[in-house]
Amino acid sequence: MITYEVNRAELELVEKKLGDMKSKAPQVFKNAVNKTARQARKRIAQSAKGAYTVKQVGFNSHMKIKNASTGNLTASVDADGKPLTLVRFKNRAGRPKKGGAAAAADIVNSGMKQLVSSQGGKAFKRNGLVMQREGKDRLPVKVFHSNSVPKMVEKVYQGERGMAGALKEPIQSDLRKNLEAEIKKIVG
Repeated sequence: MITYEVNRAELELVEKKLGDMKSKAPQVFKNAVNKTARQARKRIAQSAKGAYTVKQVGFNSHMKIKNASTGNLTASVDADGKPLTLVRFKNRAGRPKKGGAAAAADIVNSGMKQLVSSQGGKAFKRNGLVMQREGKDRLPVKVFHSNSVPKMVEKVYQGERGMAGALKEPIQSDLRKNLEAEIKKIVG
């Protein structure tokens, strides 16, 4: 879980800057925290788009924001969902029936990888899914999946998958900037 905290000294500093309008401090924090949560979701989705070949829309639909209120100054970005099928990523249909190459997929931005099992069974694309036979028989077939969105979000947030660094510091600085902007809005 990703958490960001404002310590007591920062809270007192905000109240001091507000002066006579101390009663508006919860509203300032609520607005700043909610804006930071929206920016964090956008930043995570953009970073994921740079690391994975999935579209940003696919990430945003799986990340929900639970907004803060004046009574509960906590906002959260919750990622949920099952593993995504390979059709959501960059992929290429193969022609194994005609002796051609197997289906290929590119989940991480590193180039297409052919999907061939150790037994020599090649993957193929049917009914909008990338599949592979589990044996010599026609059935059963196995549908290929990638990591789930929460796992991808975790890896992107920690700075894995070829990203320049973790997102904790930029999001923390966004929170501070948003607090300053909200204070300016009220003080004038």
